[in-house]
Amino acid sequence: MSPVYAVRGADILVPAGAELAALAEAAGDGPWRGLSSAGAFDAAGATPAGGAPADATPAAIAGVSDRFMLPVSTGAMGGAAEGGLVLSFAKDAEPPAGWEWRPLRNAVQNMPERGWAPAARAMAYANWRASSRYCGRCGGPNAELGAEAGRRCPACGAVSFPRISPAILAVVKKDGKLLLARNAQNASGFWSLIAGFVEPGETFEDCVRREVKEEVGIEVEALGYLGSQPWPFPDQLMLGFEARWASGELAPDGVEIAEAGWFGPEALPPIPRVGSLSRRLIDAALGLG
Repeated sequence: MSPVYAVRGADILVPAGAELAALAEAAGDGPWRGLSSAGAFDAAGATPAGGAPADATPAAIAGVSDRFMLPVSTGAMGGAAEGGLVLSFAKDAEPPAGWEWRPLRNAVQNMPERGWAPAARAMAYANWRASSRYCGRCGGPNAELGAEAGRRCPACGAVSFPRISPAILAVVKKDGKLLLARNAQNASGFWSLIAGFVEPGETFEDCVRREVKEEVGIEVEALGYLGSQPWPFPDQLMLGFEARWASGELAPDGVEIAEAGWFGPEALPPIPRVGSLSRRLIDAALGLG
């Protein structure tokens, strides 16, 4: 049976009170099934036997604003579940009895990536569909493109596809220590890697150099790619790059970055929780865990 993902903004529907790690473990070889909410909607005719989509309209389930099949992928993480049905709910929709909305970030922190990545993929598509109902060129309502995961405007012919916003994470080292910074707008108090969105005309390496210079005032040499992770809040693709300090002294800009420093594994400030690419890169750079 194909999975069913119910999403509401940045939330995913799960059984009330469930331990997310236990859901993934119970699902065995298909840990993504831990975030499937098929059981919540069977009675409403949304997910008939076999998990195929029913003919019921989104209005058949209270609060559903969109309903679509997730395109099949061969990816090892986000495509591991081979598609599925996605039910996208309005922001004020109440959960069915016995279920609750939980931030997908909770799953990131408590499940293996193979468990939460397909749900993140479903959320990314839902976010794009919600923001692309109307043509960005003429404002007319968009129509489904057909076999491809895209939309076409019947009025002007403009075609749009799911948006991805690439953003770099800079793993900058100097004398064996790692550059970490505290974002001025982040209430969590975590220190993390310098990050930023790629601008038009930039290479990833250019973005690493620019972001580090703008935010903490030093020059770095970008050395190479370290890994990536989709981050559907709402449409980022995070890309890690190794870099080496070249010159300058740390001078946080005071706007995006409140504090910055060089840290070794023996004296770390609070860092991001497990599950995110930033934490994975920090652990790898400092030989942790």
